[in-house]
Amino acid sequence: MIENENEVYSLGSGAMQREFLRVVVVFEDLSFTEISEGIAAPWMEKAQALDVPHKSEADALAMLDDAKAEQARKHAQRQAESEAEAERVSAWRDTIRDKIPANAKAVIVAQLMQDQSDSMTDYFASRPTKAIILAFSTHTRDLFPEMRKAAKNHTSTAHLADAPASAENRQKYSMGGGYFLKEGGRHSTGWKISKQVFYANDLNNDRANLVPYGEWSVPAEAASNARTYTKTEAVPEAVALDVDAPEGFTVTSHTHTKKGFQMFIVEQAERVGRETFMRQLEQAKSLRGWYSRKWGSTPAGFAFKDQAAVVKFLEAVA
Repeated sequence: MIENENEVYSLGSGAMQREFLRVVVVFEDLSFTEISEGIAAPWMEKAQALDVPHKSEADALAMLDDAKAEQARKHAQRQAESEAEAERVSAWRDTIRDKIPANAKAVIVAQLMQDQSDSMTDYFASRPTKAIILAFSTHTRDLFPEMRKAAKNHTSTAHLADAPASAENRQKYSMGGGYFLKEGGRHSTGWKISKQVFYANDLNNDRANLVPYGEWSVPAEAASNARTYTKTEAVPEAVALDVDAPEGFTVTSHTHTKKGFQMFIVEQAERVGRETFMRQLEQAKSLRGWYSRKWGSTPAGFAFKDQAAVVKFLEAVA
């Protein structure tokens, strides 16, 4: 039991009552929670009535330690899985970046929706479990003929090319689902095709970051005009550096191979923890920088377009 540092009250059938203690409850699966003494009281009374064996204080504390260790283990596992997934998605986006047509203003995506509704509680929702990149569009208009044509690019969605008119959902209103091609209700389980527009984002307007992670099913000819530099286009030469990097950091000058602009990469000699990295990323973004993954001869690190931003970044994080 833990004493409440502040005044805490609970409101129940017996009116408002002050709670002086919090009770830590550890379950057999090593999950644990904290509840007020008012909630715990009937539990303890029932345990006494059923003659549940008491644990010694030492055994109870040992069980709580085991529960906290198990919670820490699960948290570390979830964090590792999350970081692995983020790296997997980032690597996938690196493979599609050059495939996005230069004139594309939107991507047409198919999502396999799973119904999660519960009519007994008046809850209606669904979530995507799989995505397929079907096509790109040179405009932002929602046109069902375009969606039907894109549906033919994958066997899982080909049936929507000839779906009845009722599959054309027009829900561009408050709390609506937008324009999408789907048989059945909005939240029913099944394939849904919709257009997602490339709006400017805070990741250097990189359209690859706006494409949902999924299976690539865009015909090869559709990406033939992807943005690349030809042999006749001039690529700017690297600019000389005028930055004194502190110990543990290296600053190098590079030319963006796809867009042709000059940038400066700040590398770190040692890998840092996730919390430190996120703080550094926020600092870089505040200076109009971003994190660039290793690409060819260009190293991974925090990227900036001007040296003044590099200096301010190093002063903040070094």
